[in-house]
Amino acid sequence: MHKTDRRANLSLLYVLADMIVIAMAYGVSFIATGVHQNIEYMAWYGFLLASFCIVFFLFMMVFRMYNMSTFFYWDRVIRNTTLSVLGTAGTIFVFLFMAYNTVFSRLFLLVFIMLSLASLNIGKFALLKMKKRSVANEKVIYVGNKMMYEKFIRYMKLSGYHANILGYINVNGPDVIHGVTCLGQIGDFEEILRANPCDNVVFTQSLTERPEIEQYLSVVNEMGITSKVLLDVYKLDRAKWYVSSLGTYPMLTYYNVTLDPVALGVKRAIDIAGALAGIVLTLPLMAVTAALIKLESKGPVVFRQKRVGRNGQTFYIYKFRSMYKDAESRLQELMAQNEMGGGGKIFKMKDDPRITKVGKFIRKASIDELPQFFNVLKGSMSLVGTRPPTVGEVAEYDRWHHRRISIRPGITGIWQTSGRNEVKDFDKIVQMDIQYIENWSLALDVILILKTAKVLVSKTGAQ
Repeated sequence: MHKTDRRANLSLLYVLADMIVIAMAYGVSFIATGVHQNIEYMAWYGFLLASFCIVFFLFMMVFRMYNMSTFFYWDRVIRNTTLSVLGTAGTIFVFLFMAYNTVFSRLFLLVFIMLSLASLNIGKFALLKMKKRSVANEKVIYVGNKMMYEKFIRYMKLSGYHANILGYINVNGPDVIHGVTCLGQIGDFEEILRANPCDNVVFTQSLTERPEIEQYLSVVNEMGITSKVLLDVYKLDRAKWYVSSLGTYPMLTYYNVTLDPVALGVKRAIDIAGALAGIVLTLPLMAVTAALIKLESKGPVVFRQKRVGRNGQTFYIYKFRSMYKDAESRLQELMAQNEMGGGGKIFKMKDDPRITKVGKFIRKASIDELPQFFNVLKGSMSLVGTRPPTVGEVAEYDRWHHRRISIRPGITGIWQTSGRNEVKDFDKIVQMDIQYIENWSLALDVILILKTAKVLVSKTGAQ
């Protein structure tokens, strides 16, 4: 791919329209607030306008609002345009504050931001409306089946892609597309292209049609016509997907967990900061707990157990020992009294005889989990995530249960903040974990941390 071709979907019309609207809003604000009388500061105001346009453009690029393939739903347009204006204003104001710049009128800035906010949203809708009513210059021939054509047209109307459909080439004899000119049969492909000059040929292809479609793509390429291939890809339940490339190979990626490196980087930074703060603040409490455990029963103060982390990778979890030394060997004899059900996929038992007196208290107060801050610091766990299962529990999992270990496990999560010992159905626990994975955001993590603090204060759910 040539470097400039990466901007093939960039709409210069949208960019130019927004810049004109911003300039007009700026001019109106400039005159209405009377700042045009301060001739000595004209250069500063010109610099501010240029800076605002550049930063706004970058925000809109991040939100893909200048990409013709984006679906321009009215709520998406309003949300992303508003966030871009406010984000730009916030960025500019921060720099002005840092530079101690008092040249600009506060009234002017307020009027300009409000006017830009309103005019950009109105202008965007007006432009989209005008574009839909106008006659497209780009002439397109469609090659594919009826079902995909209807979807193609619907998506084209939602996006910024604008084309004049000359007609379609029939690939299935009885598959007639009503209201669209049939240019002929696929067997006469080259002759049809010669008789109907076009700018673009749009193919629809299922993954089983690759050998057949390659010969037609070659014809289009040799004739110097641009072609597009709409892939009728496999649709996996609950999976998101995106198209990228690996060298010269187009690559389709299916995923369930977030792949955003920025968001994941921020989450990791929060984990490190939170773990360090947790260790420092609870160090005296951990020292007292260690002494009490040592005085009551023999064995190590900290219990290490192999758990399963992200994508099946094992690690050793750290907890204050709350059971007698032989607790692991006695697990099987108590399995019949498991209150969680699920065929041994998770074990919980009220009045577990393996728990010591100190252990009962530190479990109730969740003090036994404080050493897990060191797991978070090492990177094997997160502050918020799913419960880390044992190796034995994972061996009993059904296929769909494995989704709960597709992310880094956490000290707390939705199950822990929902009264963990009140939810005893394992499948429901997994559904909670999947709910967290599918709806994950940094804001959700903050909410769950706050809920965890509330649970600890009220002492509900722990056992």
